[in-house]
Amino acid sequence: MIQRVCVKIVMNAVLIPLLYLQTSASVTEIITTSIVFSLVAFAIGDQWILRGSNNAVATIADAAMAGLYFWIAARLFHWGLSNGELFVLVVLLGAVEAMYHRLLAEWDNKKTTFSETD
Repeated sequence: MIQRVCVKIVMNAVLIPLLYLQTSASVTEIITTSIVFSLVAFAIGDQWILRGSNNAVATIADAAMAGLYFWIAARLFHWGLSNGELFVLVVLLGAVEAMYHRLLAEWDNKKTTFSETD
């Protein structure tokens, strides 16, 4: 499970330069906010929603959660993130999440395959 969380954090690091260019946030705020989002999204989106549904539902849920999370963060920390910039962020993160969910499915398939042959 730790490997999966670490991969999610690295994949979501695509947000760091985008947030840096679009907001007035410090690098520390951006990195901290990105890591906290990754952990929350892993717990809710990947461990709960994805297991009970499919990639599309989990991706939409993760994107919606990202929109709300980063909207709140931008307001709390006065980042100056516009709605258009937030939309771009959410679309990009949704694409990253869809790829991550596919990666999880491949890992699960390999795990099943390996355990059946052992």
